[in-house]
Amino acid sequence: MVVNLKNEAGLLRQVKVGFSWTAFFFGGIPFFFRGMPGYGALWILLAMVTCGISNLVLCFIINKQTAHYYLERGYKPEGAGWDVAGPKWGVSVPAYA
Repeated sequence: MVVNLKNEAGLLRQVKVGFSWTAFFFGGIPFFFRGMPGYGALWILLAMVTCGISNLVLCFIINKQTAHYYLERGYKPEGAGWDVAGPKWGVSVPAYA
């Protein structure tokens, strides 16, 4: 399932709910494509220190981190799917979303 986040300028971001195969295979690199280079550098460094074991954790939490990042920067929940994603990620979603 994919949920939508939209900012005031109308830019729409989509975040998948659940496991990330992209993070499983590429580690922290997807963060760079999501506009989060600090997180990407941190997870790549962590993967080097842990010989890649940290990527097994990352693939379960990368989508939650991405959603929180966008919400902290003014994106608002939009459309369907937030009834499942909100509680799973610990996000309180207004009724109008």
